[in-house]
Amino acid sequence: MRITNRMMINNNMANIQVNKNNINDKENQLSTQKKINKPSDDPVVAIRALRLRSSLDQIDQYLTKNIADASSWLDTTDGALSEANSVLTDLYNYCVQGANDSYSSSERKTLTETLDKLKTAYYSEGDVDYAGRFLFTGYMTDTPLTYQSDEDASPVDFTITQQLTRDNLETKKAYTNTYTNQDILNLDVKKDAASGDIINPDSEDVYRFRIAYKDVIPDAGAQISLNDGSTIACTSTNDSNAVPGPDDALFNAQTGEILLGDNAYKKLYNSDGFSFTYRKDNFIKGDLNPIMYYDCVDHNPDNDGMVYTKKNEDIEYNVNFSQKLKVNTEANDAFNIYLGRDIDDLSDKVKRVQDIETQLDQVEEMLGLNNYQDDDSQSKLNSIKDALTKEKELAKKDMTDSFEKGIALMQKYQQQTSLAKADVGNRTSRLELTKSRLTEQKTNFTELKSKNEDIDLEEVVVNYSSAQTVYNASLMAASKVVKQSLLDFL
Repeated sequence: MRITNRMMINNNMANIQVNKNNINDKENQLSTQKKINKPSDDPVVAIRALRLRSSLDQIDQYLTKNIADASSWLDTTDGALSEANSVLTDLYNYCVQGANDSYSSSERKTLTETLDKLKTAYYSEGDVDYAGRFLFTGYMTDTPLTYQSDEDASPVDFTITQQLTRDNLETKKAYTNTYTNQDILNLDVKKDAASGDIINPDSEDVYRFRIAYKDVIPDAGAQISLNDGSTIACTSTNDSNAVPGPDDALFNAQTGEILLGDNAYKKLYNSDGFSFTYRKDNFIKGDLNPIMYYDCVDHNPDNDGMVYTKKNEDIEYNVNFSQKLKVNTEANDAFNIYLGRDIDDLSDKVKRVQDIETQLDQVEEMLGLNNYQDDDSQSKLNSIKDALTKEKELAKKDMTDSFEKGIALMQKYQQQTSLAKADVGNRTSRLELTKSRLTEQKTNFTELKSKNEDIDLEEVVVNYSSAQTVYNASLMAASKVVKQSLLDFL
């Protein structure tokens, strides 16, 4: 084959261009520190880079956003539960002191106030929010657990259905032959109608179960519905010391309790559960929102007939590839609605002792007044004083027994809060483990991405120097070929 000068020149020019492209590639790698600058440079590297970058973006989303947000949510929840547990510890200590009857008359005056403030402090922890979202109200993150003002609570009107068990059955003291302030002023001594003997105050145990709220709407047709389909009709009463007949059930809407006769109690105790439906509309600031605890029907004109069915409402975050974590704790799992009722009961028992002491002071004062110095008045006042002293003994024993019972109740509520706190801690540990794994994955993927995309600087510098040498050699060779002409051969 005949080789011409033109062919030699063209071949040298082509080789020079190849060498220039090689130098250009190495210069681009040095300036960008990347192996490729466009997919066509190396499709395999490009495809692998896209996959690794996509994985890293997802890991960054989990680490910097989802996990961080979930961690903050859980930390805030844990803090609220810790504060609630601290309040319960204070209540426990008050119950211990009350069970020992270590409170003086003057201290009892502030005790009820203190108990009420602690109750408010306990439920206020259920109103804790994170980034504008309330933590303990399920999917209704824009709604607090308690009503924040009387204006918010006043239009609320619900029919509430509570599911109950034998654990809700208990006893209370019903007092008889007690004295009112009017009885004292009228010197009305309690006497037996038949014998005329003076009757002292007394008390007896009455079975009952309490609903979650007091001051509900009285219902003449109220009934207890057993799970076997049978019912027990309830009769309305306003007497907090009423004693029902053996088969009777008395519904006191004011105190929010159903008083049971022996046979009615046994029927409920032997059942596999029962329910009670009632209506409440006079909510006030600090009352718990019932839809967070029970099945409800809303009668507010704006939502008339809307049904709220209580069910688990888990808020879950995606914290890893195909892995979700529940971040919320619901109110009924952490803040027992009956703690408020128990605190109110304790306060009522303390107030009863206070009221009797006030009545005794009134009798002592009347004994010294000129208007009551005649023998008959003095005799009647002394009889009333003896009766009130007996009633005070009964009330104090009931109070101390209630505080003693409150010790176990506060321990039960502490256990519930502690279990909720432990559950949050468990989820936090899982989240930390997931975070650790993702951090390790991010390190691995970053290394793989670097190996796939980034250059080996030393190797590229050597290759760049080699490419320059080859390029310069090609220029030198080309210069010798191009300068020869036909005259050089003549």
